[in-house]
Amino acid sequence: MTVEPEVQTVVNVLGTLDRGGVETVALDLCRAIPATDTRQIFLTMGDREGRLASQFRAVGALVRRCPVKPKILFPFRLWWCLRQIRPQVVVSHVSVVSGLVLAAAAAAGVPVRIARMSSEGDGRRDTFPRRLQRALLRAMLRRSATDVLGVTAGSLAFAAPRAGDPRYRVLPNGVDVERFARIPGTRNGRQLPPSLLYIGRAAPEKNRGFLLRVHTEAKALCVGTTLTIAGPGGIADLEAVDPAVSANSSVRLAGETDQVEAILADGDVLLLPSLWEGLPGVVLEALAAGIPVLATDLPGLRDLAEEVDGLTLLPLSAGPLVWARRALTLSGLAAGERDRISESVCGSRFTLNSSVAAWSELWTASR
Repeated sequence: MTVEPEVQTVVNVLGTLDRGGVETVALDLCRAIPATDTRQIFLTMGDREGRLASQFRAVGALVRRCPVKPKILFPFRLWWCLRQIRPQVVVSHVSVVSGLVLAAAAAAGVPVRIARMSSEGDGRRDTFPRRLQRALLRAMLRRSATDVLGVTAGSLAFAAPRAGDPRYRVLPNGVDVERFARIPGTRNGRQLPPSLLYIGRAAPEKNRGFLLRVHTEAKALCVGTTLTIAGPGGIADLEAVDPAVSANSSVRLAGETDQVEAILADGDVLLLPSLWEGLPGVVLEALAAGIPVLATDLPGLRDLAEEVDGLTLLPLSAGPLVWARRALTLSGLAAGERDRISESVCGSRFTLNSSVAAWSELWTASR
């Protein structure tokens, strides 16, 4: 009689399943790793599951809520939830709060406990109480995690690893190069004004208002330049800079979209003026599509620029005019140069296949 191997269970703990870098990467992994091999469960800590929950379920994942409020009972509530599920692996995606999550997982007897660090900060004010809280959570992380993985060296540094601790290491995200590699653009071979792009949610750290200032300078330098801004979260941040932005015919407000390929196919250069980042998936997607990227000079992006072509970095202090000039230069790259950018990503370690192999190896450590 043949005994079927037991399917391992991996629980991912995160805020909500709304559109963002962490969620997009997790969804790509769900699509690439069959549910018949690994059962993935997503525990959301927010007050709702999130708008992507149905897409996770569609590829075989389970979605459950384990709300953080009331906070005082959250550790016990999470422990009880994990005792019911009995997973072999827990992956926590909530920055240094993963220290608390993985402590509950350890108490519940989960053998593999992984913290995923996806950003170089947490966006909170650096007050004395906040520093104490971070120190406590980092100490809990050191005691409870079997692995602490940063998407970049900068994001890993936020976990404050001790020198020589092998559990702390960099594991980058990967892009589905088959989906994005050298998207056949609608602009190929046509003499059109430069098209600037931005894809990302509305959040203070994304600094989207800076895009409008760059666009104003770019239009003054090259008449007809357009700007497309796609992503969830509304346009209040843009209206704070230009109250009439929605009436500006040279600015296309695409909103939230699943059709990232279509946005990239109609653009020349992607702008990313963030105040901080980890390893933004949209940068890898654009580069895989042969779209050059102009981004803020941040540690994680600096590391990426050393390994792939097509990523140009500028400090925000350079100002909108310098950004505009550089963006217009990049928008004029020839097809051959765009092919080289795409090929550099497709041949790198930043691919979905590489990511799947790395995560599968981590998860099978529980067997």
